[in-house]
Amino acid sequence: MIDIELFLKVIFYISLIILVVAGVVLVIKLIFTLKKVDGILDNVDHKANQLNGAFDIVDNVTGAINGVSGKIATAIYDTVNKFTDRKKDKNE
Repeated sequence: MIDIELFLKVIFYISLIILVVAGVVLVIKLIFTLKKVDGILDNVDHKANQLNGAFDIVDNVTGAINGVSGKIATAIYDTVNKFTDRKKDKNE
């Protein structure tokens, strides 16, 4: 008959070998997955850097439009004030 202690040792060692092989396979798959993720992140970073230039252009244009609209609003305000000041002078 088979000794129970020997049988359990064989089962334990076989299970351990299977566990180690499965761990190695998982680590190899993880390495390939991380390489793919790294490539995707590099691509996203490159595209984000390209968009930074576009956002800078939009920021400059909105700043210029804001400056021009501020000058136009000031000119309209000053013109309206001139007319209201003339009416006040005439009424007094």
